[in-house]
Amino acid sequence: MSSTQVKTAGILVIGDELLKGEVIDTNSPCITKEFHNIGVKVKKISVIGDEIDELSSEIRNFSKLYNYVITTGGIGPTHDDVTFEAVSRAFGIPLALNPQLRNLCQKFYNTTDDNHPGMKLAMVPESAKLTFSDQTNYPNVSVENVYMFPGIPELFRRSFLTLSSKLFKSDDTVFHCKALYVNLTEDKIADELGKLAADFPDVQVGSYPKLFHKLYKVKITMESTNENSVKAATDQLLAKFPKEAVVDVDNDSL
Repeated sequence: MSSTQVKTAGILVIGDELLKGEVIDTNSPCITKEFHNIGVKVKKISVIGDEIDELSSEIRNFSKLYNYVITTGGIGPTHDDVTFEAVSRAFGIPLALNPQLRNLCQKFYNTTDDNHPGMKLAMVPESAKLTFSDQTNYPNVSVENVYMFPGIPELFRRSFLTLSSKLFKSDDTVFHCKALYVNLTEDKIADELGKLAADFPDVQVGSYPKLFHKLYKVKITMESTNENSVKAATDQLLAKFPKEAVVDVDNDSL
């Protein structure tokens, strides 16, 4: 797929509970779907525990590699909520009590005590930017190209989906995609798919076998920012396969 003007993103899913299998990550699928819809290409998803040094290193690396870095999890009042501190270390920016967040936390926790555990949510990297939404009580906190979201799925979705259009731009990139459903096995189509990928280097070709489906054996996808390339690649495959082998084209209900 052509990478010209395509914005990229890396996702960091944070929490020891994810690495133990105690919780299933439902946040990253939400991010990848939304980014695909707006023309941002997700390059990597990393699941990482509540270890500050390891997390800060990953944040620093992701920040250099991708236009947008999304973190989910590690924001809260307890000892294992370490995202703000990890971002602070990643960029060498000290933590500071943010006046706006302090007011929010005072109201939410009904306290004026700056030592209250809830005030941990007001201690953010000094240069942090706050982006507010009328759908959430707590704003998104960002530093440079790192955007920190809560890990609780309900809070995450409300925050991410309502703020996405404010925070993330894609330079009008559109991903064009075609799907072919064929009743041939992968070994029968591997050579043609390899040739297709070579003939159309700006098209991302995917092959996804489906076991025990009564209508087709493999779903083939072709995706690119170049709509003409997708059409040409589709036409080439259709010309190569026997007509009876192609079950359907672009039928998401299969």
